[in-house]
Amino acid sequence: MTLSRYLLVFALVSTGCGVHGGGAASVRNPLSKFSKGSGFAVTLESSDERLKAALAQLVLTPTAQAHRQVAVEYRRLRVLDHAQEHFAAALKLDPKDAVSRDGMARLWRDWGFPTMALPEARRAVADAPRSAAAANTLGTVFQALRNFDEAKRWYWRAVAIDAAAWYALNNLCYVEIMTRQPYAIAMCERAVSAAPDSAIARNNMALAHAASGDLDGARTWFRRAATNTATADYNYGIVMMSERKYRDAQEAFRSALLADPDSTLAAVRARQARLAADAEEQNRDHH
Repeated sequence: MTLSRYLLVFALVSTGCGVHGGGAASVRNPLSKFSKGSGFAVTLESSDERLKAALAQLVLTPTAQAHRQVAVEYRRLRVLDHAQEHFAAALKLDPKDAVSRDGMARLWRDWGFPTMALPEARRAVADAPRSAAAANTLGTVFQALRNFDEAKRWYWRAVAIDAAAWYALNNLCYVEIMTRQPYAIAMCERAVSAAPDSAIARNNMALAHAASGDLDGARTWFRRAATNTATADYNYGIVMMSERKYRDAQEAFRSALLADPDSTLAAVRARQARLAADAEEQNRDHH
């Protein structure tokens, strides 16, 4: 089984939320910087109500907490460079702001620089030792560094702090799949039980079944996770590709394409599966 190269298609690293707090200090009006620009960020600043409210509050009370909230809104909107600027501003005003420190760690991790994220995540845990979210983030950074033992330790720490931290259970499920543990399904069951409506948790359950060789179970859980047949069939096709069952993958991608004729990705994958199946059959014929 070679699922590892396909895992990230489904199982996104999840993170918890932190609490807010911060100190006061004066900074210049943030709108003076962004109102001069053009493009996506400026459009969002005029159209997204939550971001507009956070920026307006920052103008009125330029505190670390206000900067942090602006950063959170930019991160929600995937404008990560602006999120980083405001997390940094919050930390300048309040170096003990563990939530902003945690936010910085997540940004570096999401940018693909876990070595840069690590000291930020460690500092967040040190400043907020009872934060399940910070412990979970440190776990995700260790996971990105492929230090799975440390990742598991910090995920368990998050669960110990907050038994309702489903996101840490979900990450434990995922790392157990990645490390080929036989009890991955049991861990994924805990994650699904803690968050029965989470598509990510259900997708991870599907992956756990696939990793154990239960492909029918994987298909069932993909259908439970997906909001539509096209997504479920596409995900099942990816698993079939990982199993080198190329004809089965081709059929799954075709089913996805029938359910969603506009899915360019399903069409591309179906062609890849067909070519791989043809090549494999030609190799068998020549031997």
